[in-house]
Amino acid sequence: MPPSAAPAAPAAPATLLRRLCVPALLLGAAIWMTPLRAQELVVLGGLQRTDAGGETSYGYAYSYQHNLAENWYASFTYLNEGHVTNHHRDGHSVQLWWRYPFAERNFNVAIGAGPYRYFDTTDRNADGTSDNRHGWGLLASVAATWYVNGGPWMVQARYNRAQTPSSIKTNTLLIGVGYQLDRGDRGGPVVPPPSRTDNVTQNEITVFLGQTIVNTFDSETSFAKAVEYRRGLARYVSGTVSYINEGENSALRRNGVAAQLWLERAFFHDSLTLGVGAGPYYAIDLSDRGNTASDAPSRWSGLLTMSASYRISQHWLARVSWNRAVTGYDRDTDIFLAGVGYRF
Repeated sequence: MPPSAAPAAPAAPATLLRRLCVPALLLGAAIWMTPLRAQELVVLGGLQRTDAGGETSYGYAYSYQHNLAENWYASFTYLNEGHVTNHHRDGHSVQLWWRYPFAERNFNVAIGAGPYRYFDTTDRNADGTSDNRHGWGLLASVAATWYVNGGPWMVQARYNRAQTPSSIKTNTLLIGVGYQLDRGDRGGPVVPPPSRTDNVTQNEITVFLGQTIVNTFDSETSFAKAVEYRRGLARYVSGTVSYINEGENSALRRNGVAAQLWLERAFFHDSLTLGVGAGPYYAIDLSDRGNTASDAPSRWSGLLTMSASYRISQHWLARVSWNRAVTGYDRDTDIFLAGVGYRF
């Protein structure tokens, strides 16, 4: 994730919130705010190659695809570009795609492009300490998708070009499988299915346990726990207030409160929900440690989260969340949480 030759100045909360909210707002405009409901999930893995030095590494991606029209769809993708010298980079992208169908819509080729928000763990000093560098780029992609026997299973091959002005430029070649979360009455993409009339979420309280991983080259870990209150605000929009304790390790001790705005969808008769949220994160208790520790780290950070829940019964649910805490003082973290919630 990020760097600087001297400790980074604390970022204003408005700046950090803006960094995180743009991808979520784009996702909402392109996907959730349409009346359609034709989603697909794809998991891909393969190889990555950088332009500088021609190094190769692994790559993988998770992608959510939403059909907008017969020849158009949008996607939200998490891309991990593996590890090359001085760079451990990943990021999120919202892309708009144009596709051309073949073979009675069971096979298509598509091209897509959109903004790429990356997080890069990179060396700064000779002693091996690392920085968390954040930035923007462009992700351009080509994909070929085969709907096996018309669906719901899919096989996809995808090529990505990550073009960034101030970081490494990479090419990833990935192949994977996907599944249609909605089914239509013909093979291939589902265009268009019905819309929703009520909120995805009413009220939920969830208790979590999990692990924090600091985004350094040593990947320090600690025991994490959290409590979250979630309330539906509109059909596909909800808000959360959370208390998060990231635990304590040799690089960091941090706990605080976060407020996030979410875009969510529900599938399989509301049994499964998927969502992405973003918002400010304020550290009540903060201790920044190690050779790159800031003398006065900002208590304000940003929080970007991908979450899924499975509703066990009318009132009980299980939820998993992947949080990315985005800081201005080289202590970004991934907080992986799993918990049990109550709906009311």
